Parts: sequence; C-alpha cells; structure tokens
Amino acid sequence: MLKKIILVILLAFTASPAFSQSSTGWNIYTSLRETKGISLGNNLVWAATSGGLFNFDPASTSSIKKYTSLEGLRSNELTAVTTGSNGLVWAGAFDGSISVLNTAENTWRQITDINSSTEPSKRINAFYEYNSRMYFATEFCIVKFNIAQFQFVDQPYTRFGNLPANSPVYDIAVINDTIWAATKNGIAYANINLNLPIASNWSAFVTGNSVMKNNKTNCIAYFDSKVFMGTDSGLVYYQNGSLNTYAPLVNGIPFVDPVYRMTVSGSTMYFSAFSYDGSNKGNFRIFRVNTNNINSAELIESGTEVNSLKVNSGGDLLIGTVNNGVNLYRNNTNNYVFPNGPFSNLQSSLTVDKGSNLWSVSGSLGDWTPRSGIYKYNTTSWDNFTYAEDPVLGGGCCGWVNVYPDIHGNMWVAGWGNGLLKINGNDLTRYNESNSILGNLGQDFVLTYGIDEDNAGNLWVLNNFVPNSIVNFTQQVSYPPPFGNTSNFFTTLAIDNFNTKWMTLHPIEGNVRGLMYFNEGSSPTGALIGYSQLGSDVGQVNQVVTDKSGEVWVATNNGVIVIPNPEQVINNPGSVPTLFKMRIIENGISTPLTANVLSIAVDALNNKWLGTISDGVIYVSPDGSTLLKRFNMANSYLLDNKIISIATDNETGRVYFGTEKGLVSYNTIAVNPLAECDQIKVGPNPFVIPSGSQLRIDGLVEESTVKILSISGTLVAEFETPGGRIANWDGRDQNGNYVSSGIYIIAGYNKDGSKVCKGKVAIVRQ
Repeated sequence: MLKKIILVILLAFTASPAFSQSSTGWNIYTSLRETKGISLGNNLVWAATSGGLFNFDPASTSSIKKYTSLEGLRSNELTAVTTGSNGLVWAGAFDGSISVLNTAENTWRQITDINSSTEPSKRINAFYEYNSRMYFATEFCIVKFNIAQFQFVDQPYTRFGNLPANSPVYDIAVINDTIWAATKNGIAYANINLNLPIASNWSAFVTGNSVMKNNKTNCIAYFDSKVFMGTDSGLVYYQNGSLNTYAPLVNGIPFVDPVYRMTVSGSTMYFSAFSYDGSNKGNFRIFRVNTNNINSAELIESGTEVNSLKVNSGGDLLIGTVNNGVNLYRNNTNNYVFPNGPFSNLQSSLTVDKGSNLWSVSGSLGDWTPRSGIYKYNTTSWDNFTYAEDPVLGGGCCGWVNVYPDIHGNMWVAGWGNGLLKINGNDLTRYNESNSILGNLGQDFVLTYGIDEDNAGNLWVLNNFVPNSIVNFTQQVSYPPPFGNTSNFFTTLAIDNFNTKWMTLHPIEGNVRGLMYFNEGSSPTGALIGYSQLGSDVGQVNQVVTDKSGEVWVATNNGVIVIPNPEQVINNPGSVPTLFKMRIIENGISTPLTANVLSIAVDALNNKWLGTISDGVIYVSPDGSTLLKRFNMANSYLLDNKIISIATDNETGRVYFGTEKGLVSYNTIAVNPLAECDQIKVGPNPFVIPSGSQLRIDGLVEESTVKILSISGTLVAEFETPGGRIANWDGRDQNGNYVSSGIYIIAGYNKDGSKVCKGKVAIVRQ
C-alpha cells in the first residue's frame, strides 16, 4: 500500500532519477494531439498529452517545445499538469509517476512512489498548490507534498467521511481554508488545517443528504463567492453552509447536462458539457456565465470534445482537445496548436520505402475513428492522411491495417472495410468492387489485409470473406484459397523466392486457423499448416516474413517457427514442409524461444528483430541462434514492452518499433553494403580512447575484412565486419591493448580483394 511506502519516505526521501542512459541512437515519435491537461506559467501554455508534454507562447504559436521520456519525462502518458509559483512544472502520468521540471535549470526530478504502490489504478488526475504544498489527486487518494523539501507530508488521504475508501479523486481546490475534493462517489470537504488522514475530519455531500442527483463529481471552481461543482447530472454550488442546485437557462431551458470541466476568468465562468441529441450521437458544448447575469448560460463553442479548460490573461479560451492539441479559441475562431507528429500513438503496421520514408497505420480500431489514418515520416516531419482532410480514404468501418511500398515507388494501404488505397506522391486512389477485381461484403465494404509482390513485380492482396480471397491485383486475377471457404480471415502475407504465398490466419473460433500457403502454378495449389503441425504449444500465428536467404519465418504465440527450405512445397505440393522452432544459445545452452512474438523484421545483415507481447524486443543473428541484444522499458527508451510492429531502414540502419503508446527508433550499423567503394569515412575523427563509444567505419562493400595499419604500414588490428556498409572498432590492437596516439590507415576489402576502400583516422590516447 502507498501508506506504508510513504512512512518510509518521510524518514529519508530521495527523488528517483529519470531513466539514465545516453540517448545516442534513440528517438521517440509520439502524437501530442490528445491533450489531457493545460496549465499557464511564465507566459507559456503547458499541455499534458498522451504522448508527452509541450509548451507554446500564445502570442506566437509557431514555436512549440516538446518533452518526452527522451528529454526527461518518466512517462509520456500524461494526464495532468500544473505550473507552480516557483517556476516548477509538474506533470502527472497515467501510471502514477510525476515528473517535475525546473524550467530555470532545465533539470528534472521524479516522484515514483505512487507508481510503485500496489494500487491497481494510479493515475494522477489533478494538482493543486496551496501554502507551499502541492496536493496530488489520484485514482485512490489525495497526497500532500512539501515542495521546498521535495518530500511527502502526512499519510495519503484515502477516506473522506462516509465515502467508500480509496474513492477516485478527479479535482481539488482549497478555498478559504477548506479543501474540496471532486470524487467518483460524492463531494468531500474539510478544514485544511485538520489532520486530514483521519476520515472523521472530512464531510461529504452525496445524493442521500443533498440536492445532488448523481454522486460522480468531475470538477470544482470558485466563482461569484460560491464553490461550484460539475457532476454527471449538472451543476451544484456551495454557499453559506448548504449545497444548492444550479441550472442556468440555455435558450429558456434549464441546464442539467453532465459537466466535466470548468475554469474561471474574472467575472466569467466557463464549463464544458455533453448532451445527447435526437439521434443519440451526442454533442460536446462549452458555455459561459457572467456574474451580471448568472442565471443565464451562453453557448460559445460546439463539437469539440473537451479534456481541459483554461483562460489566459489575454482572454483566450484554451481548450484541451482529444485529437487536435490545444484549441486557442480567440475571437470566436478555433486555432489548433500541437507539435508535428503522427496523428495517433497506435502504430500497428510499419514499413520503410526506398526513400527512407517511414509509413505507418493505426490499424482496425473497431469502428470508424479519425485516429485510424495513414502517417508518413520523411525523417524530419510527419504528414497525416485522415478522412477529415482526405475524403477519398472512405468513411466506412474500420481503419487501415497494412502498408506496403512497391518497386515502382507507390505506397499501397490495405483497408478493413475501405478496400485498397494507392498513394503516389499527392495522388490518392482508392480501389473497391466498383473499379477493380476486389470482392465486397456489401456496397463499398471491402476487407483487405496482407500485401506483397512476387518475383515478377505483381502486387498480391489478401481480400477477406469473399470466394476468391487471394488476389493478383496487378493482373486483376483472383483465386480461391486451397483450404477453407469464404470465412477464412487472412492477415499477413509473405511471398518467397519461388512465388509461393505464405498467409497467416486470424484465430477466430470455428474458422480455419494456422499458416496457409498457396502457389497458383502448382497442383494442388497449397495447403494448411495447422497449429499442431507448427508445434504442440502454438495457438496463434501473428506474422510471416521471408528473409534474405529465402527462409520463411513465422511469429507465433509460442516463439518463432522457421521453414528453411520453402522449395519443398513446390516439389511436393500440398505437403507440410520441414520446419523447426527457433532456439537461442545463452550461457552456452540452447533453449527454444517461447515468447509470444507479435512481429518480425529482417535487417540489412539478415539479423532478425522480434517484437514480443510483453518482453520488448529480441535481436538475434541470421539463424536466430545468437542473442545480439534485448531491449525493454528498463534498459532502453521503448515506450512499451508490447511491440506490435517493426520496420527496418536498410539504407540508414534505423529500426522502428511500433507500440500502442507511440513509436521509437534505434540506430544500428545494419546498412546495405556498397556495390563499389572508394573512400572510407570514419567518426569521430579524431577518435579519443579509451571511449564509451566505438569508431564508426562507413563505406564498405559486402562482407568486407578491415585492417588497421600504422602510418608505416605495420598491421595493428584485423577483423571481419558484420557484412554491411558499416563496421565498428574499439581502438584496440590484436592483443587487446589500446593503440598509441597517431595517424592510422583503415583498409576494407572484399573476399577476393577486388574491391578495396581506404581511409584515415587520428587516434588520441588519453
């Protein structure tokens, strides 16, 4: 329990540092559109979002500064923010962690004790500063914190009078020495000077003892000498010892809708509400009331789903929105402010085109949502294709699920309901049953998923729940699956060197499940490899890929299955090919990989990147037997240990990891080798040794050997490279000793010595 944790902390508190690892090689790309909280400080607007923190000057919104875990946040999934009187910025997260930024020194301190508690839900909902103390409203208590000493004060407040213990607290305010708490189970209040961990020192208003019609209270504001509370059944206010109903007239009708956020500026109070219209779809609205006519509310904005409300000194209304960052509502005009980034943090499918542009989609979200779009990153900025801006994407269910770059420079995107989309530059063309061979389940409801090209450059698409679900889209020819029927639910597709199509099947109960292969040139055309044939513990197949040596790799819920010779199904159609389970040698012992692997990517060196459901990333050698690296949230900048998609850029060595919480990249030396070489480029130059990093040798042909020579021609070191364009050297000679200061010649050459690359480096021995 947090109570026990704080007892220890009061004796000796130390702030937990942020994850301490050099950020070299890592980058984070999150969407900062979903704004959960807003605060004002030092003439800046601070926004807490589901992808991190950002600020901007409302006088000049073109300059936006953002912060993620790469810059010092403990968590990017922020839920609340406040700027303190001493210039500190407090950012609370969904996981209960709190990151505190000293803006003057640009340094961070972390509070992780709520995060470390055993409570099932730890979200930070609000902050309130009073008398040099900061109060945290969480999903199970209120916590008091001494700002100057940077430590907790008192035990957590988990009981408020007769309210249920550990009631979620959504908002806090201290007014005239009374602390008010808006909770899930009622309105709690107490004298701030009492011993607040004691439940009897609190009082509460609930439906049974007041005018309240719903106990769920969302927000608090002090206005017109009254304490107003927004509940799920409208507004109430406290004055002179009693709670009163407040139902201002809106076009002559008393207001009784749920109120979620409030803010006050001088003689005006703003509040956001949600109400159902005649079609039962509902609408979000923002109202204001003025002290000179407090019984009448004016509608000022409609249609914006509100997460937060503030008013700055210039009178601008700042609205924290769900999809468009901060709406700087000025002169009755919406002005949306947010950093450039992907539209959504959900990254379910990734790919990199020949120009090193990253493409991603958010996948099928179960219904049509603005977040189910297509996102392109050109290594400096993002472009987002969404239905709101590109109606050609279609308006049906249920999102875009897969992206594939063809050899001609086109991007193809599979839609779960909207058919197939072709993107060529700025031209977007959508294909469905009306303009292609694709089959449908109803007018303009076309389900596509896996995409790949065969050896002749024909584009193949999996078209689900129709008789001919395997489609050669280039030739406009379609084929029935070799096993099953129209209920088959195909997901990923990989085509091997023999033009055999390998297809994974979604594990729908009662349907065909496992791995299926198909080749239109054989008879029979293919077969199903069921779970029992893949392995006794396999109960789901998640992805299939082909590697650079032509092998087929299958990600399953219990490790990875490898088909080393897929030609077998050409020579013996309809058979189950020889396959084996991938094993990793660790500490001299070979053990089968049993992790639930969701995604696989192959890099320029034919190494495999495996994304797991809960263990982060596993990086292995071409045959999978040697563990090269493990990455997880504890030892890297991964945003989640559930890795749902991976893409490699073989021209830069960058690897992208897609999660439900955003995208991360990591730089590697797995870069395609040069066909010809001349000059080797090295860095850093001069190279200071000993060093925590290695010398990067760039400009090699395939499978080069590197020699390090002294200026007189004496061999100092010699080693085989990983096989790509880049190799590393630690500055040691063949005996394992650091070399002396001086100029050294670097020579790289291929197996027969027909291609030689040369360069120089200056070594500084400390």
